[in-house]
Amino acid sequence: MEIDGILARLRRGSVPMEEKEGKRPGDIYREVKVGAVFEAEPGRKRSALAPGVFVDAAGPKTYVARRGTVGDFAPLLYALAHQRGVTHAQQVVILGDGAPWIWNLVQEHFPMAVQIVDLWHAQQHVWQVANAVFGANTAQGAQWAEPGCQLLEEGNIEALVEAMALLPPIPPPPTSTRSIPEQAIGYFITNAARMRYPAFRAQGMHIGSGIAEAACKTVVSTRMKRSGMRWTPPGLDALLALRTARLNGTFDAFWEPRFHLIA
Repeated sequence: MEIDGILARLRRGSVPMEEKEGKRPGDIYREVKVGAVFEAEPGRKRSALAPGVFVDAAGPKTYVARRGTVGDFAPLLYALAHQRGVTHAQQVVILGDGAPWIWNLVQEHFPMAVQIVDLWHAQQHVWQVANAVFGANTAQGAQWAEPGCQLLEEGNIEALVEAMALLPPIPPPPTSTRSIPEQAIGYFITNAARMRYPAFRAQGMHIGSGIAEAACKTVVSTRMKRSGMRWTPPGLDALLALRTARLNGTFDAFWEPRFHLIA
C-alpha cells in the first residue's frame, strides 16, 4: 500500500475556516487522503542499492480517496485492503512520507506491516537543511547535501543526524521554536527504522512512493483540479466516490443498490 495526501480547492465559506484563512481572500484548500493498494511480485529491474536483487513490480492498483479526517479515511483503506486479500498476503509493505497521520493509521490498522518512508521525501529534508544553513542553490549547500543524501541512501541515519548536529546554529523560522536542522533531526530520528533502504531493497521492496503520487494525480488532480474548478464539500465527496469506483472497475456495483432505491 502507498498513502499520500493532496489539496483540493473548496469554495470559500463551504467549510469552517481557520483564523488565518478568514483574513485572506479567495478560496480555501483541504486535504484529500489517497491510498493505492496493489500486489507486488519480483520484476525485471535490478536494484542499484542491492546488487543481484530485482525490484518488485506493481500489479493492478485499486484506490481509495476521502476528504476529511484520518478517522474517515482509515476504514475505507482497511476495507479495500481486505478486499484485495491483505489477510492472505505473505508480507504487507506500506510507503508514505513522514506525515505522522500515515504512520498512526498504519500502527492501528496494519501493525505487522513493514513501514517505509519514501526516499525522495526524505532527501527533500536533507536539502531543506542545506538551503536553510548555507543558502538556496549554493555550492556550499550542495557540498553538504550530496554526502548527506548518500548517507540516507545507505540507511545510515545515525551518521546523517550527527552531521546535522555539527552544523552552525541558525535561528528558527518565525512560526516555529526550533530551527530547520533541529526539526530535521527530530524527523530523521523518529523515522530511522523506516529509512533502512538497502535492507528494504535487498528484499525487492519499493522505496519510493511514486505510485501514491500518481494515485493523487489519477484520482484527484486529473478530474477535480482542472482550471477554475472549486468544490463544495458534498460535491467533492460525491465525485471522489464515483471516481474511485470508476478506476477500480466497480462503477456498476456502486450504483446497483442505489438504483433499486430510486426504482
